[in-house]
Amino acid sequence: MTVLQQHCGFWDRDNDGRIYPLDTYLGCRELGMSVALSLGFMWLLHFTLLVPYMTQDNWILHPYLCIYLKNIHRIKHASDSGVYDEEGRMYPAKLEQIWSTLGAEELRSYDDVKRLVWANKDVGDFIGWLASFISWSLLWLVARDERGVVSREALRCCYDGTLFYHIAERRRARAMESKYE
Repeated sequence: MTVLQQHCGFWDRDNDGRIYPLDTYLGCRELGMSVALSLGFMWLLHFTLLVPYMTQDNWILHPYLCIYLKNIHRIKHASDSGVYDEEGRMYPAKLEQIWSTLGAEELRSYDDVKRLVWANKDVGDFIGWLASFISWSLLWLVARDERGVVSREALRCCYDGTLFYHIAERRRARAMESKYE
């Protein structure tokens, strides 16, 4: 399994190699996104950005609009950060380049997020730029710590796929804690 597949694997609820719209919705809810935001992200990802079509093995679109993890590398676009290569492997040097572009060790504000997206923007790639903007914005929403900062470690964990599991586990633990108080 490539690092990009691990990054997306959180949303594969039943580990069958396919991410259905309901999987995306439930994963977003587990990360703490609102119902509206989860529905919007699910709709955008599965119904408008053609991600399910780009991950298919043939020309016929799956009727349930599932995303195939084995072909997730096909959604790479010109306006992404370049951390993943065309086969879904991770380039650690590109991850470090994010911090040199930013000039800081953490994402301190939403302005930092906008600066990163702008730095990676490819002029002819509007859909890729939009996908990057949405991805970074959602990361900013779910990965901030108590200080409102996305740390270097959190970003690394996002790219290797472990961040989403950490956030979901932390939210479950907090819910259990408040349940028994």
